Amino acid sequence: MKTEAIEVTCSVCGKKSAHTVITEVEVSGVPDMDLRPPEPHRFTMDYWVMECSECGYCNGSLETPLETDSSYLESTEYKTLGGIETDNTLVSRFIRKALVSLKNRDYAEAVQSYLYASWISDDEKNSEKARECRTEAISIIENSPLKDDDNFVLLKADLLRRNGEFEKVIEEYGEKFFPNSVMLLTSQYQVRFAREKDDSVHKMSDIKGRADK
Repeated sequence: MKTEAIEVTCSVCGKKSAHTVITEVEVSGVPDMDLRPPEPHRFTMDYWVMECSECGYCNGSLETPLETDSSYLESTEYKTLGGIETDNTLVSRFIRKALVSLKNRDYAEAVQSYLYASWISDDEKNSEKARECRTEAISIIENSPLKDDDNFVLLKADLLRRNGEFEKVIEEYGEKFFPNSVMLLTSQYQVRFAREKDDSVHKMSDIKGRADK
């Protein structure tokens, strides 16, 4: 992995600050079924989100505009992470990034940010916090245009299963058709794992018949 120190100007308050970004990272192996990348990329999340030390703005880049009044950063919702309590600084940053993405109507980024927060919580063996973050991601998928995006619909199956909502996975995906054969196979395996009441992490390579394992 290669990194570079850069100076970034916050689009909200104008403060300049130094941040480290990834310029090159090895990508090899097979991701988890929730798309978490394999090593070493999976452990680079410290570099995936920036926080302004002046105003508390969090985003992938502080140069990305906040498409709402800056007073939102002083709101109870933003300061309390939407009600999710955590002592982990990186989890906090990703949740704030998710909240900002929602204000920017970037639903895909919001889902991904909650997902990243859940990965960190899983690594800390904090299953309840990971569940809360996955629940927020599920809600966004179900209540945004992402509900018509097959990629996020399929991701929701893994989020539900990891949260132990096995019956919902079976009900929603038991007979669901995806025009993409790989996605259909993945969905069928999600249902299989749900019927086995398996809420553990699975890699894409666990799916027999996939060409990428």
